[in-house]
Amino acid sequence: MFGALVRINDKLEPIPDLAEKIDTSADAKVYTFTLKKGLTFSDGKPLTAADVAFTIERAVDKRTGSYWRGRLLALDGAADFGDQKADKIKGLETPDDYTIKMTLTTPDSTWLITLGDFNGLSILPKHILESTAPDQMAKAPFAFAPTPSGGAFTFADWKADQYLQVKRNETYAGGPKAKLDTIFFKAISQQDVGLAQLDKGEVDLMAGLPATEADRLRKNASLTVTSVPSPSVTFLAFNFGRDTPLKDKRVRQAMMYAIDRAGIVKEVLKGEGTVVNSTIIGPDWMGIPEGLNPYAFDPNKAKQLLKDANWNSSTKLNLIYIPGNKINDAWLPIVQQQFKDVGINVDLTQLDGTEYTKRVVTGATPTTTGDFDIAEVDGGVFRADPNVSAKYFETSSFVPAGGNYGHYSNPQADDLFKQGRTTPDKTQRKQIYTNLAKLLNEECPWVFLWSPNSITAYNKRLVGFKPPSYANSFMWNAEEWSVTK
Repeated sequence: MFGALVRINDKLEPIPDLAEKIDTSADAKVYTFTLKKGLTFSDGKPLTAADVAFTIERAVDKRTGSYWRGRLLALDGAADFGDQKADKIKGLETPDDYTIKMTLTTPDSTWLITLGDFNGLSILPKHILESTAPDQMAKAPFAFAPTPSGGAFTFADWKADQYLQVKRNETYAGGPKAKLDTIFFKAISQQDVGLAQLDKGEVDLMAGLPATEADRLRKNASLTVTSVPSPSVTFLAFNFGRDTPLKDKRVRQAMMYAIDRAGIVKEVLKGEGTVVNSTIIGPDWMGIPEGLNPYAFDPNKAKQLLKDANWNSSTKLNLIYIPGNKINDAWLPIVQQQFKDVGINVDLTQLDGTEYTKRVVTGATPTTTGDFDIAEVDGGVFRADPNVSAKYFETSSFVPAGGNYGHYSNPQADDLFKQGRTTPDKTQRKQIYTNLAKLLNEECPWVFLWSPNSITAYNKRLVGFKPPSYANSFMWNAEEWSVTK
């Protein structure tokens, strides 16, 4: 709905969106964006460089609690501005209405991928939100009826836990106007309900389908089903802010050995996935690093590691997750039993999305973790670039400002991430990230499980849909969609 400077396409590449031109300095430290001419918000007000600057300023301001803060702190002066120690971001300049110049504290060859994350940093209307205090952004009327906006679609209607409706933005000047008049999103918490509606033609598109349903859906003559390797990883995140045995890496390694990951991929995911041993899994120039411990299923090895760590078998851990995903609902009890088989007692706790987010993300602070021992998580665009993992493991990315859910902190990892993104040569970057993958593989800050395939089904009446590898980015080219009669 909003439009961004850049967005990620179906091949996980950053492409211009509202930007007409992007210039990058030879050292990848200065990025200059030129906006397309004639951009407006859906209320007719001009969309200019001032709106981009305002968006970034609010995103890094710690009072807003934005998930983008950690991703944008590479801007020179962003940390001081966000902590109210400076009245402007030194590395953010807008010499005219069409130009945004970003200067980073250190070179970063992955900056465009960062800006394109989550389908791109949404540009907000300064003229609407400037008067809203930073700590009130999430409570402002705009948060519940986000209009005006500058993307190909604009907000039409919304009802909590039921639906979201967007309509074509008739003032859109960022490219060709959307072909569809409107798109109606149904909020469906149980996959079975969505699958039934897809079968009946009541839903035109469903992304992130369970592997167990793919073959059945392919028999429906009205549907097209696609399956491609996703950039995402399914994992168990540990809370390092709690004084539990999980702080001992031998315990975490034992949990890796205790799970028959290959067996689960074969039987539960029906082969629609690949076991991973770190989050460094792409892109093509990186590949899968060599020299990693494969953590092949070995309950005896797990028991020995627990013995070496003086594991107390009476210890109880709690694993939280959101129910309703058929695949997750199937493999989690299997993992629970496999943990139990080696002497690790884990209780499974089901939470709704709001409570889960509070426990893991919004309930955390920069110095305290959320309320969990272990959290089941799916997602990420790890195949896009090895530096994507920085958003989950760097100390500067502690939630709520980043994706480091358990506040894992390792100076060696921080240094390797910095080296990797400041080095433009891919051969050198590959060696740096191979060393990083080996470190993460040994440390096991997460239980690395698998990278599932991205399975999408859509009605054949939907024309122009291009299935992305990242299921959450299924709207990346929605302005090109149309439907046959």
